[in-house]
Amino acid sequence: MKRMMVVWMAILLLAWLAPMMLQAQEEIHPAKTEWDHGILFWRSLDGEFAGRFDTRAFINGAYFFENKNELSNGTHPRKIRFALKMKMWRTWYAEWDIDVAEGIVEMKDMYLAYRGFRNSHIKVGNFKVPFGLEILTSSRYLPFPERAYFGLADKLHRRMAVEYSRWGQKWNVRAALFGQMFDTRKNKTKDETGGGLAARFAFTPIQNDRLIMHLGVSGVWVRPDDETWAEEFKAEPETKIGDLEMLETGTIRNVSYDYRGIVEGALVYRNFHLQGEYVGVQLHSLPNQYLNNIDGVETANFSGGYVYLLWTITGESRPWDPTQGEFGQLIPRKKGLGAWELGFRYSHLNLSDTEALILGGRANNYTFGLNWYPNDNIVNQLNYTIVHNSENATGNGVIGGDEFSYVQFMIKFFF
Repeated sequence: MKRMMVVWMAILLLAWLAPMMLQAQEEIHPAKTEWDHGILFWRSLDGEFAGRFDTRAFINGAYFFENKNELSNGTHPRKIRFALKMKMWRTWYAEWDIDVAEGIVEMKDMYLAYRGFRNSHIKVGNFKVPFGLEILTSSRYLPFPERAYFGLADKLHRRMAVEYSRWGQKWNVRAALFGQMFDTRKNKTKDETGGGLAARFAFTPIQNDRLIMHLGVSGVWVRPDDETWAEEFKAEPETKIGDLEMLETGTIRNVSYDYRGIVEGALVYRNFHLQGEYVGVQLHSLPNQYLNNIDGVETANFSGGYVYLLWTITGESRPWDPTQGEFGQLIPRKKGLGAWELGFRYSHLNLSDTEALILGGRANNYTFGLNWYPNDNIVNQLNYTIVHNSENATGNGVIGGDEFSYVQFMIKFFF
């Protein structure tokens, strides 16, 4: 997998960079700057170049109403991100993105894309695998401080990949060949055998000024990294304060590959937004001659999902973006008063498979939220969440069967 990815990336980079290198280096392109929905852009008058910064900072805090386990109340900088996004020579696009979250510096998006085709692109680099609606949605646009359970447990994240995407007014399709995650923990002494294939299709059979219906499906085939043949799934109770993964499978060894699938749907009627997803994961073990299976069990299955309802009291709604197959930013109509939104989310995650003797626990969360968008650059979020854990939700040494609640806030500002 590693050698194939390297060869493909080298070919694509050489083919794409050659025309750029031949462009006249002494050309001057007059440009202008402008604000567009709270983002500062600079654009050349001839349309050849455009660029913008993507700077965001999130401040997070939570207070727990808890007796069974000792959970830490507190506040911290949840995310500090800086990105540079550039259109070059009209048909080329590049992005470079770093993030500081919980004191750790991490590379996010870093890719080069060719957009010379109509309604399509090819990109190569480090970016999100096309899988699911909420996972792909930018953290700036999320209506709750954290993604639902499986978005936290999912370990696909960003990968070194090659992707082809095409879209129309009411549909979007993306497919990617990807390698391992790009991180500092990667074992550099062995071949990078991890990676896989992913595809996503999303469309809106109904789309007008009053009603949008969104449907989608994603699928992934992936192998573990670095011939460790190991997987692990874990998740916090939808808050990073305390950073306790109460749901945790532990290290699952002898995994040959796994399948992951998501079905997604959303219905937007005026200023009401109903959205949900269901995900299933099936892990397949190595052939029997390579492992000691207990009772001959060769697969393990996990599942999760969420559904939420949003009511924007002031009348705004999120637009559907066909270039991404996702919903975009909520823009307040009136500055000062801004946009106000109420939300409710139910989410579920099951990391236990008794037949495979994996008891990672199950949980159900109920979240009530209030959001205030004073302008295009600021979001204030306040949540109250009720958590119900099963007896096997004992990750990080916590006592299982815990039922508690917490209040959480998130202040987001970006430009």
